[in-house]
Amino acid sequence: MNQTLQKLRELAQESVLSAEDSIVQKREIFASCAELAAPLIQAFRDVENEFVRITVMRQIWPYDFDRRDDRVAGLLVNMIGPKEAPIGLKIAVPHGFLQFEVIMKPGSPPVYSCVRDTHGQRPLAMDFPSSEAWLEFFYKSIADLIEL
Repeated sequence: MNQTLQKLRELAQESVLSAEDSIVQKREIFASCAELAAPLIQAFRDVENEFVRITVMRQIWPYDFDRRDDRVAGLLVNMIGPKEAPIGLKIAVPHGFLQFEVIMKPGSPPVYSCVRDTHGQRPLAMDFPSSEAWLEFFYKSIADLIEL
């Protein structure tokens, strides 16, 4: 075998190995994010059967609020990440959405992120220094939406 073909085979082998390493690394990051997001997901599950204020529902769905689920679970747009291990969630709020998510990059600390996406405007991204501050913002956001 000539030297060029051998070099090409070595590069192809390295490429396959680095792709496999990348997949493993992404799985590990998702698992870490899911572990860090677990308190948020549990907090949402704790309140998902609470009633949403009618005034809030009118602001979110002005034309068909009376046909919508009036529980907090009805505000859930989607869970972010794999279904078995979500890393965040997106909920409908008046005039847009709130998205809570844990983001990790290799070699850096986790970022507890919240994005307020309003219809027709630029999203407002907020990064929290700790999970406690992030969860506190989630609690305040939910408290504004539900009947207490």
